[in-house]
Amino acid sequence: MHKNGMRNLFLTAALALGLLSCNGEATRRALSRDWDQIKAKGKLTVLTENSTLSYFEFRGKQMGFEYEILDTFCKANGLKLEVKSLNKLEDFARYLNKGEGDVIAANLPIELGKEKLLAYSMPYYQTFQVLVQRKSDSLIKEPAHLAGKKVYVRKNSTFEKRLIALQEEIGANLEVKYEPNLPLAEDLIDEVVRGRIRYTLAHENLARISKDMHPFLDIATRMSFEQRIAFAVRPKSKVLKEKLDLFLNEFLASEAFVQLKKRYFDYISSTPTEFFLTPKGAISPFDKLFKNAAKKYGWDWKILAAIAFKESRFNPNARGFGGAYGLMQFMPNTGPQFGVVPGSSPEAQINGGMRYLVSMGRLWSEIPDEHERLCFVLASYNAGICHIQDARNLAKSAGLNPNKWEGNVELMVDKLDDPRFYRSEIVRCGAYRGHATSYVRKVTGIYEHWK
Repeated sequence: MHKNGMRNLFLTAALALGLLSCNGEATRRALSRDWDQIKAKGKLTVLTENSTLSYFEFRGKQMGFEYEILDTFCKANGLKLEVKSLNKLEDFARYLNKGEGDVIAANLPIELGKEKLLAYSMPYYQTFQVLVQRKSDSLIKEPAHLAGKKVYVRKNSTFEKRLIALQEEIGANLEVKYEPNLPLAEDLIDEVVRGRIRYTLAHENLARISKDMHPFLDIATRMSFEQRIAFAVRPKSKVLKEKLDLFLNEFLASEAFVQLKKRYFDYISSTPTEFFLTPKGAISPFDKLFKNAAKKYGWDWKILAAIAFKESRFNPNARGFGGAYGLMQFMPNTGPQFGVVPGSSPEAQINGGMRYLVSMGRLWSEIPDEHERLCFVLASYNAGICHIQDARNLAKSAGLNPNKWEGNVELMVDKLDDPRFYRSEIVRCGAYRGHATSYVRKVTGIYEHWK
């Protein structure tokens, strides 16, 4: 071989060895990354899912049962919480051990045999697997009755393992099916809601939230024993695990954790009941307050009343999902901006709700038609403005009118629970699994009736 060729070959080999050495060193640094390095950067990176229990955005607030626990941990330690959302179960341990995250928060049950990949925190919740199906005359009430049935689950999940074990237990085969384009348990629940599949498995804590949104779901058939839910860190992040466990040990015994569980799981049963009589010939017990608040801004007071009726049935003490409270169901981070906190008077709640609607109206001032603008305001009130902006972007890309609600943007809102849409590059706020389109129809319907 020519001298230059030999030299080039040698240089190429040396460069390759150097790169391997650098990659190996980077991997070692990632595997050993611990509390000191996290504190030095000033942030903790959580690897999570865009789901109701882990992390999502609702009415302009970053939320999620697990997100709020870790956010409290970060605030207690002077850290910023950074979120990276993943879809595939197999990606979590890989990203964690590459150093692209510090903690996994994905409603993760503790599993044996994962010690080389994951170190679990102390468990912060216990739940069990349930069968999710629509109510009908042919309900599956016992796991054994799934013999021969087609059940969709996430691949490589504890749900898949449970069905494989169930086949051995009942001595019969099931059709265990996967849908690669629907990566989350919540996506599969949505398929049951739409009637596209008949059965899926989910953890009871998530299934309970879905049932609240869709009362025709049945989640009564238990599929497993209690499973302990925990966070996970790198096996070598021993100090991080120690800090997290110390925090959890104290936090789980606190009133703050009790209230957090109520906001996500027990908010219906914990709603205070107090009845206000509606005078004869009036719409609500608070007609005068609605009229006074709306008059200041030139709004029709019946719009404000229609929202309050839909949100709380005129209950100033109502509690809703994620900590929403009062007549207008303000979120905890939004209400104080408009002078409304839990326990505020009905007058303060109604005045705050009116100011909030006016501020949203300004944000949608580019929409010229008054009725269309109202639809966008109502949708944003229900879902948060970010999700409605995402739907507008999808409408534009689909050749629809981004300034028209019915038959245009509303169609795209309904697609924000579909991974093919919520994972689009033009969608900023991820999945939305609410009911903004029916909310707009119901509120405007109530308003038109009262007019």
